[in-house]
Amino acid sequence: MKNKLLFMSAMIGISASSVAQSIETPANTALTIASDITLPSTKAIRIDGNPFIRLNTQASGNVAVGFGTGQGGTNNTFIGTSTGAVTTGQANVFIGASAGASNTSGLGNLFMGQQAGFNNTGGSYNLFLGNGAGGANTAGEGNTAIGDGSGNQSKGSNNAFVGRFAGFGTANGTGAENAFIGFASGYNIGNGTGNVGVGRGAGVAITNGSFNTFIGYKADASSPTLQNAVAIGANAVVGASNAVVLGGTGANAVNVGIGVTAPTARLEVSSGVANSSGLKLTNLTNASPATLLAQTKFLSVDANGNVVLASLNASPRVATSADAVTSAESYWQLAGGRLSNSSGEAVVIGKGISKLGGNYGLYVEKGILTEKVKVAVKNTSEWSDYVFAPEYKLHKLEEVESFIKSHGHLPGVPSAEQVVAEGVDMAKMDATLLQKIEELTLYMVDMKKEMNTLRQENVKLQQKNNKIEHQIKKMRQSSK
Repeated sequence: MKNKLLFMSAMIGISASSVAQSIETPANTALTIASDITLPSTKAIRIDGNPFIRLNTQASGNVAVGFGTGQGGTNNTFIGTSTGAVTTGQANVFIGASAGASNTSGLGNLFMGQQAGFNNTGGSYNLFLGNGAGGANTAGEGNTAIGDGSGNQSKGSNNAFVGRFAGFGTANGTGAENAFIGFASGYNIGNGTGNVGVGRGAGVAITNGSFNTFIGYKADASSPTLQNAVAIGANAVVGASNAVVLGGTGANAVNVGIGVTAPTARLEVSSGVANSSGLKLTNLTNASPATLLAQTKFLSVDANGNVVLASLNASPRVATSADAVTSAESYWQLAGGRLSNSSGEAVVIGKGISKLGGNYGLYVEKGILTEKVKVAVKNTSEWSDYVFAPEYKLHKLEEVESFIKSHGHLPGVPSAEQVVAEGVDMAKMDATLLQKIEELTLYMVDMKKEMNTLRQENVKLQQKNNKIEHQIKKMRQSSK
């Protein structure tokens, strides 16, 4: 059985003589001290010759319990082997083997746990609770590390690490004003500043990034140097600086509700007021210029309030003058007594038109009934008067005949297949038909000239023939 010390109400005085005084007990027998022990300043209760309990001078105010504890500084409390061994600072409390063992000028520190604040030398006002907590800190001040290994490698100031291995840190990291709460949260923090992590493993990837926030189980960053990024939710990961991510992806994706308790979409907003969205775009109003022009798609809401992509093609309408936004951006506009298509796209009438050939503005399925049609021609070169120009080269009829045999239609006239595929341009077709009429006219003029020539030649031949017949008649009469 080990010896026991029992401190009772009476007092026992031990003089400050130069000769050590000892108390021995029989083996396996407890030592019972029935009265107080008065210990003179600078003297100690020793075990096997080693100081165990020491009171320094009254002026120093130090209390030391344990082997190899510190003797310097003032108003310090050292409990545990080698606690505050070389301290010259003041108002420190070191509890646990080797807690604050290297502290020299640091003051106002509280280290509790085996090797807590082990390497602290001049750092002050630190709170390290847990084995190895704040173990590498040397001069950092105002840090709080609670939990085994928390803030172990950190050398910065004004950090708060709560949880086992929270803010464990990288060697010689000088990051400051970080706050990590949860097992291994901020585990790799180095020189990063102003980061916040709450949750098991929150922000473990951050080393030198700053001003980031991670809230939730393993909420983290995809890059160790992000700036001003936020990840909220279990397994949420943010991959860009100055960005906010809510929830993870896939199975970890979440719905966000504002003003609702059970959101059914990635973002559901309730203003609490009927016919009010609760959304406001401060810098985008009905006075803002449109970014995309002549578009037929826009955002709208369905019967359940879901935001959907709508199209004006499905329900074209004329804007009312009372609706400034619609009047400015409607598919149809009424101005000067005329209805116009403001989008610049083609208008289709009918459901059976599947192909829109050519670059036209109006496609009609079943035809148009009108009392009058007038087709505009842009310039004189699009009409056929050029056929009568002296330099116009008129094809020979033999060439036309050969072309017809090869192609089955006149030169310059579209084939039946082309008309079916592309339709008929009335202005061009009228000009083409007029061209053929004018060419026929030229052919007829040429034929008229040839006929006149033949007629004249025929008259001459008839006259000559009459003379010959008259001579033959005379010859017959003379021979009788």
